Parts: sequence; C-alpha cells; structure tokens
Amino acid sequence: MTNIMKRYIPILSVLMLLAACNDDFLDKQPLDKLSEEVVFNSAALAESYVNALYTVLPDPFQEGNISCITDEGFFRYGGTSTRYIADGSMTPSNVMYIEEGGTAHDTRTTTLNIWNRAYEWIYRMNYFINYITVNGTEMDEASRDRLMGEVYFLRAWAYYNLIQRYAGVPIITTAYSLNDVYAEERDTFDDCVDFILGDLETAEKLLPAKENCLLGRINKDIVLALRCRVTLLAASPLFNDPELPQGSVFRGQYDFQGKWERAYKAAKAIVDRADVDGAYSLDDTYDGYWKDIHSPELIWAKYFISNADATTNSAKKAQLLYSVVYFNGWTACNPTQAMVLDYEMKNGKKIFEDGSGYDPEHPFRDRDPRFYYTCAAPFSTYCNTDATGYHENELLLYLLYDGKTRDDFAAGKTEPDYTSKATHLWHATNTMGMELNKWYIPTSPITEAEVGSLLYPWFRLAEMYLNLAECAYNLGYEDECRTYINKVRQRPDVMMPQIGESGEALWDRLVNERRIELAFEFTRYFDVRRWKTAPFYENIPIAGMRTMILKNGARQDTVYRVVRPYDESKNNTCYYWKNSVERQNYMSATGEDIECVVTYKWLGKEYKVDYGDCCLTVSPTQKHFPKVGDVYPNYLMPIPANEIAKANGTIVQNPGY
Repeated sequence: MTNIMKRYIPILSVLMLLAACNDDFLDKQPLDKLSEEVVFNSAALAESYVNALYTVLPDPFQEGNISCITDEGFFRYGGTSTRYIADGSMTPSNVMYIEEGGTAHDTRTTTLNIWNRAYEWIYRMNYFINYITVNGTEMDEASRDRLMGEVYFLRAWAYYNLIQRYAGVPIITTAYSLNDVYAEERDTFDDCVDFILGDLETAEKLLPAKENCLLGRINKDIVLALRCRVTLLAASPLFNDPELPQGSVFRGQYDFQGKWERAYKAAKAIVDRADVDGAYSLDDTYDGYWKDIHSPELIWAKYFISNADATTNSAKKAQLLYSVVYFNGWTACNPTQAMVLDYEMKNGKKIFEDGSGYDPEHPFRDRDPRFYYTCAAPFSTYCNTDATGYHENELLLYLLYDGKTRDDFAAGKTEPDYTSKATHLWHATNTMGMELNKWYIPTSPITEAEVGSLLYPWFRLAEMYLNLAECAYNLGYEDECRTYINKVRQRPDVMMPQIGESGEALWDRLVNERRIELAFEFTRYFDVRRWKTAPFYENIPIAGMRTMILKNGARQDTVYRVVRPYDESKNNTCYYWKNSVERQNYMSATGEDIECVVTYKWLGKEYKVDYGDCCLTVSPTQKHFPKVGDVYPNYLMPIPANEIAKANGTIVQNPGY
C-alpha cells in the first residue's frame, strides 16, 4: 500500500463522513481527507464510515424497477435499463453503464449490474475490518463490536447479492492498494456460500439483539433473515442441480437433502423469532408493511427521509413508480396482464377454473384483496393528497369511442378498424391500461421535491414464512408447508381460503403465493431463475389491457380487452400483432413468433389462456428468454466486459455470453 493510501481513507469515503461531522470539527481538519487514526478511533466517525456502507446495494425504488424485467410489469421508457434485459439481448458490453463506456442507463436498474459497485464497497469493508483487526481501536468495546458486526454482515450481504446474480465470484478480503496487481480468479459457488455464512456467524456474535438496536440498524435477527435467503438460494435447482452434480464456479455440488435441511434450519430460526419469541407478526393489513415504519412484520427496511432534495436519486426514484397523475406524464411500472391473471378470485379459484365466478363483463370484481392493494384498475378509487387537500377520484383509464357500438366491430376483431397502431395507445404514458398501487401512500403529499414512500422492506415476516414453506415442501413436510402458506393467506384483511393440496399441486400453490404476496418486491426476477422456470414465464408476452367505452346516443357499452380463458369460438389472434413492425423485429431477433394462446398448468390440470384481445405492440421489442445451444445464459447476469478486461483474463465469463 502506498504511503498516501495507508495514511488516508479514500476521498469518496471521507466525503461521506464529512456530512456527519459538526461544524467545529470541520473548522479544524482538512476538507479533502481525514486520517485513519482519527476516524477509526472515534465511535462517531467510525459509525459514519459504516453508515455509508449500508448503501452497497441500491433499493429497488428506481425508475426502471427490476419488476419491469419480469412478467410483473413494464417500463415504457426502459430502452437502456429494462427492455434490453427483458427481450434477451443482454451482453457483457451493454450491461456496462454509460459512465463506464457502455449503453446502460447510469441511474436506472442499478440493482442488477452491481459487480463494480459491490467490489468498491467490499474494498471499504475490508479496509475497516483489517484496520481494526490489525491496529485495534480506542473505541469502547460495545461500539467496536457493533460496528464490526455490521460490516461483517454488510460484506455477507454484498457477496450474497453477487452470487445471486453471477454465481461464484472472487472472494476478496484484502483492501487492495493502487500499486497492487489484481489477478483474482472466481471462487466456486459453494466456497462463496461458505464464506458468506462464515461472515454471518461472526456478525451474529458481535451484533446486539433487536430490542437493543436502533430502528434500521443491523441486529442479530437480520443476520438470521439473510442466512435464510442464502441457504435457500444454495438449495435451489439453479445452484443445486442433479443434472450437473459436480460443484464449480457456476453451481454448487449437488446435495439435495443436506442443502434443503440447512435451508430449513435457517428458515426455522428466523420464523421462531416470530412464532415462539413473539418478536414479529404479520401486519393486520397488507399495506401496513409499507405504510408503517413500526409494522410488526418488518425485520429490516430502508427508511426514506421526507422532503428530500429533489436533485437526489432517493427523492425521485420512489415517486416514479406512482401514477401518471403526479409526474407530468412519466410512469415507471405498469402491471402486465400475466401478473393480473395469477390473482385468484376471492373463492380461491383462478379465472379459468370451473366455478370461479369470473365475469368477463366485470373482470376485476371479487379478486384476492391483495389485487386491489397492488393494482389500480380502471374505475377504481385512486386517492391523492395535494396542496388543496385529500381527494378521492375514479381512475379513468379508458378510451371513449363516440358514435360506436359493438355492432361496428368487424368479424374477428376486438376493435373498430384503424389505420395507425398509435390510435390504440391513447397516450404515451400508460401502456398497460392500469396503474401500480403498491407502495403508494395517498395521504402523503407527493411532489417532485418530496418522497412519498416511507420505507422499502428488505426482509419481512411473510417472506420468511414462504421460505420456510418452500424448505418444508422439498423435505416432504407437506403439513408444515400448508401451514405457513395458509398463515400468509389468512392475514386479517386478506382472508383467502385455506389451501389443502399436496404433491405438485401444493408446489403450484406455493409458487403462486410467492408471486402474489411478494408482488413488485425484489423476488420474482430471482425466483423464476433459481427455480429454472424462467423459460416459461419470461417468454409469456408483455400484454397490456384496454378498457373501451362505446357510446352511441343513449346506448353505452364497456368492453374490456384483457387476458381471458380460451374460447375456441373466438378468433384468438391479436389482429394488429400479425403485421406489426414489432412482430417483424421480434421474429428477426429470435426466429420465433409469439403465440397468443398460452397453456398453463395449474393444480394438476392444463388450461389455455388467451392474450389475443390484449395489446402486444406496446414495446418495440417483446419479452424473450433466449437459449444458446443447451444454455440459457440469462439465468445469470453477464460479468461486465470492462471487469473482464481489468482482470487480465483471470475472470471467466458466465456460460452463453
């Protein structure tokens, strides 16, 4: 390490520290550097240093939300942030940010390509751990242990997020200096998991219990929650594959029983903190965990500061998830019809099942209550608060056709003839026909200078229940699996019918429960990959809906163009997809075509579902989960090309790239 690097903490870290210092201190110290002796021997300054490390992973409240790369949502303006990943054209070069010489947007979807960011922060974590370990500190013992525990946890958190995206990565515990030669190789996946679990074990010994910890700071329970996620990931089929049983950089050595038992034990530990110790409980309301910073369901969350400076990303990114009502036409996440399809009716049946009670004239009536918390459909009440007070408005997401009736429709078409596709879009902001309601707090004023969101829940109890249910299912404990799925379904304001299935039908229930309960959080993208089900779900088309009011004198009809159960008497073809530029682009890129009728397997039966009435030309490129030879490359993120180059050939790229 050079003399300068040894004597002074890197300037970026120091600038973060300066924000926490008082004016008297700033009057006495240089503004561009602080000596490491000063920082690491002061509990207050060391805590400021550690506070900065909490941002190693950006929260998902971003323009270009990660949900828009899945079958959950769509971001119209995501050409350099979400669409190139969703359409399967991701490469080691285009995942690089513009500031790095690539084409990816610098501030959108920064939660996926984290390689460079994560290792920058891991360097700072290693710097802290190594300095305190080698040189000691004048901090009191309690402060030293707590801060060391937080840094060990954050290093585990960084490495977990790396292996979740890339599989095995280089394990680095040295704070490299400017003169060091970087020639690290990727460690095996299992070695990375063991390293993470080792850091978590150390952190757990050093950290305080929940009751002795400030809100938002890491405590022992947060360690338990991350251990639950790490072991679940390692047990999942993508990394614990019987067809590829040998351990490597790209997957672990196959051990079905051992790895699921380890995951079960980890999940049970955090769940017992709720069910045995009473430290947590499900919130009485589904929206409580994002509207109440003291929700009993929250295990760890990122909390936002209101009245944030509008020039900062933290002030803007959460707002852009909300309705176009507030942001001059900008919108960032609209629910897809594939997402809407999976919300059960209130009686527990899906719309295509016999006895569901689904009414195509009222397609959003009598759904799982979580649908209304999550999605804002046409004609629903959409409340807001502005400078003049609180308002309850009807959400008017529809197209009005004066002088038209159903009789004007040509045979086999779902809309009157038009010469331009643009007529179907009605305006440039909402392309999917409904709004995202989740995360929205109508009683909180929202402007471009104020953050409406209070928090983002990194870990919450409902997820831990479903994690335990998944482990129990894989170990054959079906009663326990059903118990924890039903706990989630029996939230007081949800109260969906209890499930009683077994075998593969029980697995269907578990998959769907995660999809609905954890909708638009941070799980779907990774769930369908770790389960190796992305080739099905990620090839279902991006489909938007349309609500049309046909008015001719006193006669008025409302027509919904939504996903629906298959009816062989209908045309079952999206008529403007057939000759569209989007279709030509898609077929040119993939050599395939999009089928409007999709076969779903559900509870032991097969059902055909028709997207033919929907809008499929909402995006220049449709969704595609590519296959290269025998490999699905998009199961993992590509390591950015600039990082491969910096490693002088020692870093191996992921398969298929």
